[in-house]
Amino acid sequence: MLHCDVGGFFSIGKLKRDPELFTRWMEMCAFSLMMRSHESIRPWANAQPYSKEVLDQTVRLTKVHRALKPYIARCAALAGEGLPAMRPDFWQEMDARKSRDMYSYFLGDELFVCPVLKKGAEKRKVWLPRGKWVHLWSGKTYKGGRKHKVEAPLGRIPVFYRKDGEHAALFRDVAAL
Repeated sequence: MLHCDVGGFFSIGKLKRDPELFTRWMEMCAFSLMMRSHESIRPWANAQPYSKEVLDQTVRLTKVHRALKPYIARCAALAGEGLPAMRPDFWQEMDARKSRDMYSYFLGDELFVCPVLKKGAEKRKVWLPRGKWVHLWSGKTYKGGRKHKVEAPLGRIPVFYRKDGEHAALFRDVAAL
């Protein structure tokens, strides 16, 4: 199973997580098999899931992760059969030379997740794989095989689902959270 600790664990010297970093990390983990946090080795110096600056996002993103449970369970079952639950952006092409974004990933075969890594970013350029993709939060349809610039406000990681995917109705429900 692949996962990470929301916000990381180590905090040494000036290395610490602020509310924005913690929220962006929660966004990514909400679209993974497991979403969990640690207080870190210096909890007083770091944003926590219960910090007032991130509490609303903690609640909402936890609800998103929970609502995805049927899809996540399917991804985990397929992983048991040998298909990775989280896959690189070039998965459809099966050619690492065709990677366009080393940080974006598939969760299963119907979700494409594009984490925001730039501090203060409100938009993100994404390259979508072939096919028709729906931006989870706006409902806008995008054509794959090209780059797009999308809104990425804090708490709304750029996530896309296959327009014709089996779980499209579930994802539309998740978008309402």
